[in-house]
Amino acid sequence: MIKSLSIFFISICGILYSQINRVHIKYLNVRSPIANVYEDLYTDGLNVISKQDGNIMFNDGEKSKIKKDFYFISKLNSLEQNRDFFYTQYLENVGDFFIHDKVPVIAWSIDKKSTKKILGYECIKATTTFRGSPMTAYFTKEIPFSIGPFKFYGLPGAILDIRVDGKNYDLWKAIKIDINDSTPIDFNPKFDDFTKIQVKDYIQIKDEKATSFMNNAQVAGSTGKVMNIRFDVEKSFEWEEAVK
Repeated sequence: MIKSLSIFFISICGILYSQINRVHIKYLNVRSPIANVYEDLYTDGLNVISKQDGNIMFNDGEKSKIKKDFYFISKLNSLEQNRDFFYTQYLENVGDFFIHDKVPVIAWSIDKKSTKKILGYECIKATTTFRGSPMTAYFTKEIPFSIGPFKFYGLPGAILDIRVDGKNYDLWKAIKIDINDSTPIDFNPKFDDFTKIQVKDYIQIKDEKATSFMNNAQVAGSTGKVMNIRFDVEKSFEWEEAVK
């Protein structure tokens, strides 16, 4: 009887501990001047997973018909360490990809004098250049996990707002926070049917597809080749910078 009660007590404590440490942050990701998506981030204090909703919401009230969610998966580690991200992407007429990306330590500059409240949390300003994009973030130490939407990390607290400087899109802002979330979450989903690939190889495939599209879409009579220009937040990568 005593043994049964002990097992029951340990189980209850485990459940309570996991609930207290389970964080859910819902972001609105403004992806372009005309389209938004939601991104839901979850962490249990060790594992982190974000899901970008495949339902794109347009400003005119319409939604996209492509209902394909995208995932970003990582684990918390030291602020001084690179972080391994595994994420999913889809290229039309090519297929689904499960991509490994070792994101280098992000060099943040923290301005402790610049603060603001977001959803009741005291947030501190931080700036950086992330893969070619100058960015400003606000994070809170009240949620003491180095987490953020997309591939953003490396601050001593959760990022509740982050955006590319000088633009009214390419931004993520928290719209809901639950620090006692109990949603059943699989932090290690399997994507058995997806092509497993390293980020460098995936970017090459993506760039080649984009360049081919732009070249084929040129105005009739033009003879020049169009060089691919990346319109995403990630405009340049560390292996490209190393070549220069």
